[in-house]
Amino acid sequence: MQKDRIEGIGHQIKGAFKEGVGKLIGDAKLQHDGANEREAHSAIDAGAVQVAGIDTDRLVGIGRQLKGALTEGIGNVLGNPALEAQGREERAAGKVQNAAGGARDEALEAHEDHGEPIVIEKTREAPTQP
Repeated sequence: MQKDRIEGIGHQIKGAFKEGVGKLIGDAKLQHDGANEREAHSAIDAGAVQVAGIDTDRLVGIGRQLKGALTEGIGNVLGNPALEAQGREERAAGKVQNAAGGARDEALEAHEDHGEPIVIEKTREAPTQP
């Protein structure tokens, strides 16, 4: 089950990348395929708190930061300030999502250090990509 979650997160990151590149180069099919791949695999880790000892929001947040950095860089190269701004926003959202996951990881570690098992259930959906 954990392997499926890790693979699902990989597909989410890959889908987000394909979607972003498709949007950047004006390839509607690539953008659509990427969105479909990202959304199809988002259900795999819905409700999952940790994968391989790492909060899923941290992993997805890292993917969003990568996508944002790529978008921002391409916007810079193309001289497109709107695209740069969109990339900065995606990167910032990824940082927030990663930080939220990191805080949950630290809370889990603190409880485990005291020998107290803890179960965290996500009661909210992770931030979605625009």
